[in-house]
Amino acid sequence: MPKEKKHHAASQKKLAAKVSISGYQDRFIPYTASTAVYRASLSLRRFDPKEIDLRDQESSLSPQRLSSPEFFNDLRETGNYEPVNSQNTSIFTTDSPNNTERRQTITCTKLKREQEKYRDTIAELLGFHNSERVLTFNQENKLKPLLKLDATLALETTNLNEERSRTSTRDPRLERGTKRVKSHAAYKVLDAPCLRNDFYSNLISWSKTTNAVLVGLGCSSYMWSEALGAIPVLDHHYLFSKGDLITCVSFSPRDTKFVIGTKDGRILLFDQDLIIDNYEKYEDEVFLEPIFTYKNTASKGLGCIEWLSDGESLIVGDETGFINIINIRSTLDPNSYHLMLFKRFKAQRQQVCGISINNDNSLLAVGGNDNSCSLWNITDSEIPKKFFTLNHTAAVKAVAFCPWSKSLLATGGGSKDRTIKFWHTKTGTLLNEFKVTGQVTSLIWSKTQKQIVATFGFGDIEDPTLLTLFSFPLMTQLLHVKSPQPLRVLSAILSPNSTAICIATNDQTIRFHKIWQEDESLIKELQEKGLYGSDIIEYFEGIGGYYQGDNGGDNDKTIR
Repeated sequence: MPKEKKHHAASQKKLAAKVSISGYQDRFIPYTASTAVYRASLSLRRFDPKEIDLRDQESSLSPQRLSSPEFFNDLRETGNYEPVNSQNTSIFTTDSPNNTERRQTITCTKLKREQEKYRDTIAELLGFHNSERVLTFNQENKLKPLLKLDATLALETTNLNEERSRTSTRDPRLERGTKRVKSHAAYKVLDAPCLRNDFYSNLISWSKTTNAVLVGLGCSSYMWSEALGAIPVLDHHYLFSKGDLITCVSFSPRDTKFVIGTKDGRILLFDQDLIIDNYEKYEDEVFLEPIFTYKNTASKGLGCIEWLSDGESLIVGDETGFINIINIRSTLDPNSYHLMLFKRFKAQRQQVCGISINNDNSLLAVGGNDNSCSLWNITDSEIPKKFFTLNHTAAVKAVAFCPWSKSLLATGGGSKDRTIKFWHTKTGTLLNEFKVTGQVTSLIWSKTQKQIVATFGFGDIEDPTLLTLFSFPLMTQLLHVKSPQPLRVLSAILSPNSTAICIATNDQTIRFHKIWQEDESLIKELQEKGLYGSDIIEYFEGIGGYYQGDNGGDNDKTIR
């Protein structure tokens, strides 16, 4: 065979061997990456994969570690943020024999700086135990308009509208109705980090004696006042060390005492005066212990607490459906009290969601997770008597006795019910019911008008509504508060002067809304035709076609 043919055959055999190894003739697939590719990039030129192991968990925290659940758990437990690199590492700029070590030091320092920035950014966004955020007011928190117009464009639009109004005749059929539902915005918004998004908790209260607002934030609690701002009440570690958290708070209607209920069944008693004196002296460096701590091992998950009007007894509902009546007794020490269980009875088959007590402490309405509200006679608190069971088709948290009609009760159902019902308490008769667009989380009667406010949880995503003011008994919408994004109102309370309400929302904010005017006089008792919507019940109530105030006082309405 000629030499040229032998050489050609050898070349063909080599090519066939290459093809059999790679499997493809038209592409090149390298088995290893060349380090020259990394060095070609300016941003990666100083990284050498042979010299630095970026996966070393001991020398630096990796991004996988920073996004792991353990990292956030550590933040929640410590309550502060320590730098990733606790030692200052010097950076060399001159050449030396140990060039590899210097390059490694520079690279590790850069990595730790970026990781520290990442960690601080995540902690700031999540607001882990940042006490400077608690109940702070910022003008930026006010609701912003959804659409911003340029000033020139707005002026041209106004002039054009004026020109059209002068040159055209309006068709009365196309004119907008004169009666429109007013929109309303909060006059103050407070930041409340760690506010639990829980339908069954009641984490805000408004003091009738000091005008302070109490908020439960996870394991800690704060008061807020116009004069002093945010005042720490309960240290985070007090309940955290016990594996407990706050589920409800409530101010006394008579004096400066208040209580905090917990998931594990504790009731912590405090005094506002002592808290404020301690804050003015030590600020947030020293926390006071509760005056008294009550705990019943049989009672778990305290979801709501209401005071009797005398300020000496508590009505507490728990997650087992029981109602606990607890008396507060003073001791020889003027700043010392004792809490003791007076009566415990089964009110609901499931968890107690809401409680309401009428003005003379004779009736108790208990809303439950078993889709009903039970009505009790507690005139003799030693022997509570059940009157009626008022049914809904979802959990009942919103319950409210009417302040100017002792025989009128309003209840609101959850997300599968979305109904507000009005009941005659003496007969258990359903007077009327109205469908609403969302889960009813609270109902608040006006003390100066025939009106009622409803706040909503889960509702219409396309048109989210936080609260609506209705007239009674026609339930005409008079005012509503919209939200640009789907928010959920967890609970709401009435201000001491009965003009505003405070709501807690699931975006970890506390919002204040002015609803009524201060110069309006209170209605003590209402006797008006059509109030109950039934001639028989109105005859039973002795309604004579007019309503009047209590003894014709100066601050009471008398309309005939």
